[in-house]
Amino acid sequence: MTGQKESENSDRLSDLPDHLLLHIIQFMITKHAIQTCILSKRWKDLWKSLTNLTLHHSRDGFHISNKFVSHILSDRDHSLPLHKLIYYYYHLISEDILHPDPAVSPETTLLEVMKYAASHNVQQLKIDVGQGLIKDLELPPSIFHCHSLTFLMLNFQHPDSHDYSKIIFPKSLNLPALKTLYLSFVTFTTSENGCAEPFSTCNMLSTLHIICCSLQDDAKTLCISNSNVSSLVVGDPCMHTRGFYKDVVFCTPKLTFLTIMGFLGCVSPSVSNLPFLEKANFDYGYRYNPFKESLLIDWLHLLANVKLMNISFRTLREIQHGIIPCFVRLKSLEIQMSCDESLIFHEMIRGEVRKKATCILQKCLHAKVDIILKSGSTSSKLEDDEV
Repeated sequence: MTGQKESENSDRLSDLPDHLLLHIIQFMITKHAIQTCILSKRWKDLWKSLTNLTLHHSRDGFHISNKFVSHILSDRDHSLPLHKLIYYYYHLISEDILHPDPAVSPETTLLEVMKYAASHNVQQLKIDVGQGLIKDLELPPSIFHCHSLTFLMLNFQHPDSHDYSKIIFPKSLNLPALKTLYLSFVTFTTSENGCAEPFSTCNMLSTLHIICCSLQDDAKTLCISNSNVSSLVVGDPCMHTRGFYKDVVFCTPKLTFLTIMGFLGCVSPSVSNLPFLEKANFDYGYRYNPFKESLLIDWLHLLANVKLMNISFRTLREIQHGIIPCFVRLKSLEIQMSCDESLIFHEMIRGEVRKKATCILQKCLHAKVDIILKSGSTSSKLEDDEV
C-alpha cells in the first residue's frame, strides 16, 4: 500500500527526460515557460535552453516589460541557436510608463531583440509593433546579413495620420536562405538613381508581401526584382502611403500569384512579362478617392496572362472608356462584392456586372470563362444567359 501511495504522489512529469520537458514548454508563451522554474530544482534552468521565444507586450495577460525582455535574453543559454523568435509590442506596460528607463526604451529593446536574434542564427523572426509605439528607427544591419534566416516579418503599424515615422530598410539584403518576407510600414533606402531595389539578391525568396511601404526622400520608383519570387502581395489598403512612390517596376518572371490591393491610383506599373501568372487578386483604388482610369488599364495589362482573376466590383465600375487588354489565358473571373454592394445587389447592379464582365470576355481568347460573384464566404455563378 505504501509503495502504491508513493507512486500516486510521484511527479511523473518531472520524471521525463530533459529533451521531452523542453519540447513541452516550447509550446508555451515564453513568460509562462520561465515561470516553470519555481516547480523544482529540476525545472530551474530548463527554460534557458528554449529555441523558440515568444515575447509579448499586450493587454492579453501575457505582457512583459522592456527590462524583463533584456533579462530573458541575457539569462538564456547563449551557446544554443534560435529557431524562432516572435516579438509582439502592442501596449505600453505600466512598469515602462511609471519607471521609464532610456536604456530599455521600446526602440532600444527592439534593437536588442533583433541583434540577439541575428547573433544566435535565428531561422524565423517575426516583429509586430502596434500603432505609433516605435518612432523613427534604423533597423540593425546584422539582421539583414543573417545567413540562417528563412522567414522574416517586419510589421510596424502607423496611426491614421500624416505624421509618418520612418523605419529604415536597407538598400540591399544579404539573406541567402530567406524564403518568405513580409514588410509593412517600412521606408526603403534608395540608390543614387532614385530607385529602391532591395530584393534582387535574395536568391531563395519565393513569397513577398509589401504593404503600406514608402521610399526615402523624394524617390519615386520601387523595383520589385527577383528571379525566384512566385507569390507577391503589394498595395496600400488603408491609403497610408498615398503618393509616396509613382512607379512600380516588376522584374519577377516566375510569378504565379499576385495580389494588388488598396489605393494605387497614382502608381504606374512597369513590367516586361509575367508569363506564368496563375491567379491574381485585384482591388484597385479606394471608394472615397478618385484615380486615373489610364493607370487602372495599365494595371490590367500587367495581368494579361492570368488564368484566374478575382477583381473587386468597385474596380470594374471605374472602367469607362479605356482599352481593356486581351486576357489570353483567362479561364475564371471572380467579381468580389463588398458588404454594402451585396445589400443593394438588385437588378440594376446585376446588369452593370453583366456589362462589365462582357467587356472583359470580349478580350478573352477562351470560349468559356466562369463568372463568379463573391461576397464574404458566399459565391454564386453568373450563368451564360446572364452575360
